[in-house]
Amino acid sequence: MKVILFSIGTRGDIEPFVAIAQLLQERGCEVICVFPEQYRKTVEKSGLSFKGFSRDILDLMESKESKMFFGKQGSLFNRIRILPGIARRSLKIAKDSLSFQHRIQMEEMPDVILYHPKCNYSVLWGMSRTCKTILINPTVDPLTDLGRNYGKFFNKLKFHMIYAMKAVSLKMASRKFKKDYRATKIRVSTIKKAMLEKEKTIYTLSPALFSKPTYSPLNTHVVGFYERNTAIDWEPGEKLRQFIDENKNILFITFGSMFNTNPKETTRSIVNVLERNNIPAIINTSRDGLEEIDVQSDTIFFTNNLPYNRLFPKLYAVVHHGGCGTTHTALKFGLPSLIIPHVLDQFFWDKTVANLNLGPKGISIHKFNEKDFECKLLDLYNNKDYKKNAATISKKMQIESDKDKLFKMIIK
Repeated sequence: MKVILFSIGTRGDIEPFVAIAQLLQERGCEVICVFPEQYRKTVEKSGLSFKGFSRDILDLMESKESKMFFGKQGSLFNRIRILPGIARRSLKIAKDSLSFQHRIQMEEMPDVILYHPKCNYSVLWGMSRTCKTILINPTVDPLTDLGRNYGKFFNKLKFHMIYAMKAVSLKMASRKFKKDYRATKIRVSTIKKAMLEKEKTIYTLSPALFSKPTYSPLNTHVVGFYERNTAIDWEPGEKLRQFIDENKNILFITFGSMFNTNPKETTRSIVNVLERNNIPAIINTSRDGLEEIDVQSDTIFFTNNLPYNRLFPKLYAVVHHGGCGTTHTALKFGLPSLIIPHVLDQFFWDKTVANLNLGPKGISIHKFNEKDFECKLLDLYNNKDYKKNAATISKKMQIESDKDKLFKMIIK
């Protein structure tokens, strides 16, 4: 059985797809991963076949302009000013990626397609062929899952309006390849019906953290958190090993690849709080997020590009941006979190962590200041209930992800 996986996005959007691809390949399927070209090495190192979308997709998503706009950085005037340029680039990339998806499908003729919400062109292919298509959602949908509660009637109305707009856009996309859909009646109503009634939707999230949305498609499943198999021979370097051996209750602080307007100033505020309270921490640096700065303390260690699943068992808690993958990985190892959300679903995960008493309510990066951060960090560090509750969630997560069940759900 041939399976194609289409996904576009940052690492948090790709990792769950790689994990599922490895599972399918282990069970004898022929698997092809189609992700942005930047992930070729990651995928091929995992022993999987790879075909690459243009590097332009991820370059645009990772650009300062996109991060400024979607992260609401800078003045409203500046964000509006850069929007036309982002829109022009996005439109060209979207057209190119659509053609690329269609070509891959025509060449490979898969039996099953697993697709990310940003690659929903696959819906049309499933309607016109015997191929099964399944939506894989690696995090919550900002449109349908994160909106305000307007009451039962208006929530349902909003949900169906969003799917109607998706169906209209797919109907428009089908025109370019109408010769390949002559035997299929491609209408807005039939596209919407396929998405809501015929297809499966799979959230690769922990049921302990996320419940099936009330107005989700009929065949929706929340299957647990999955991570790809990675090399287990990693060990910390001599300096990092010494730091871990000499300190207790170490924090890990990371903003991933998120952008903020003052990375050095933000890092300095974080270090000031850590030094003032004698709290040991490993700070994960990245371009435009957190920067390595000069410090006098022996309890601060700067590094980057560490395997979380190998490092987290050695830590006490995590301060992070609220990415879905980081949130789940921290809790998988029983680590409470303080989230500094930057964009989109990160605010959802901040709220979820706080509501479940797995850490204090975080501070938006837009309102970040040293005084409030210190108050939140001391709460994270000293409140033992967070640690106890994270340990309870960890136990639940260990038994949620049933590979046999997920495989049958995809193949049958």
